[in-house]
Amino acid sequence: MSDYLAMHREMERPYERFERSLLGADFGAELETVSRLWFACGYRPGIGAYLNFFLLRDFIVLHDTKHPPRFRSFRNMADSFYQTDLFIREVTDSGLQPTGGISSAKVRAVLQGIMKRHQRLAIPEWMMTHFGFSLLENVEKQCGALTAEEKQRHLSYMNKTYRIMGVAFSADRALLERFARSVEEAHAALSPQVEKHARNILLLGEMIGVSSAYDSIAPMLVEKTRPLFREMYPRVRPSLPRRLGARLIGKALMKQAVGAARRAVPVEE
Repeated sequence: MSDYLAMHREMERPYERFERSLLGADFGAELETVSRLWFACGYRPGIGAYLNFFLLRDFIVLHDTKHPPRFRSFRNMADSFYQTDLFIREVTDSGLQPTGGISSAKVRAVLQGIMKRHQRLAIPEWMMTHFGFSLLENVEKQCGALTAEEKQRHLSYMNKTYRIMGVAFSADRALLERFARSVEEAHAALSPQVEKHARNILLLGEMIGVSSAYDSIAPMLVEKTRPLFREMYPRVRPSLPRRLGARLIGKALMKQAVGAARRAVPVEE
């Protein structure tokens, strides 16, 4: 058995059923912390997580095979990113409308619906665990220096989120880090459509205010995928005219999932 699969088996299993007591006594503080972090980080962590995903060969080959329309064109890419970001904003209560995060039955139902769609496509659960942790890491990178308490609250909230969704996760950060690095060691490689996907996600980033400059993107990638990106970067960065055009179009046409800063409050149901 691969090391990362063994580590995945050590993680906490999805909840069999939800009870409000699972949220815990510190949930209000966790929700407020998560909402503030995810609001402050904007769209950059999502661009980084998508690009990192594309540079894990088996991940993107499987998705391109199982669900070809998802990243087929730039329009498909933009819609996929927007829909992913929209549900993340609901889950973290950092979007246009207050949701209460995972204290809301509606939000929990959205999570479980997404899991069912992935199950229909036979996407391995460990891939979803990795993508979830990649997002968490990118948010924390973007937010800069966080206190130990902020990082603990962030991880605790996301651990509950993914287990409600139906994905194994963990409150043990060291285990998650070992798991993620092992996955990346095994899967970091270029795939047939990676340059097309990378070009589209970088162009999308420009449209939503994330610069495609190398020094802007590279820090969001992990150690094993960064050299792959560096090698293909000159071929995938949008040209200056396309970057300028994308920024203008983005300001006028791109849908946004982030609203104004506010204090997140759990809902009572």
